[in-house]
Amino acid sequence: MAKEKKNAEAVAETQAAPAIELVGNVNVPLEIREEIVKKAEALKAEHKLRKVFVIIVEGEEGDDKPLYIAYMRRPGLMHFSQYMNFAQKDVVQANKMLATNIFLAGDREMVDDEDLFLYGTMGQLSQIIDSRNADMVKK
Repeated sequence: MAKEKKNAEAVAETQAAPAIELVGNVNVPLEIREEIVKKAEALKAEHKLRKVFVIIVEGEEGDDKPLYIAYMRRPGLMHFSQYMNFAQKDVVQANKMLATNIFLAGDREMVDDEDLFLYGTMGQLSQIIDSRNADMVKK
């Protein structure tokens, strides 16, 4: 009986917590947030991903858009290894390569436009490659 209760609680937790993270502190209107969540869910299903990261950068005066939105996935082993290798030599180029490799959809300018990338996207990439919470037990 206790095992069934734990399983039910685990299922409820999984259903309650969407596996979508909005990365950044940008003020996004509710209707746009809803569109973002729908698009991220669709990308998750299409690419069979556990998590989709959404990076949002506010446009500045003179930009084409008020908000730039990019949908990213977590890098696989090959892309992460490539990133770590290049990060030792040139952090900016390593981040540029990483963003190019993990970009799923959205405003491609966030990767291709130098200004948007350097002062918007790049600062958020570290949250995508952060490690999971883990502990090690020594005996």
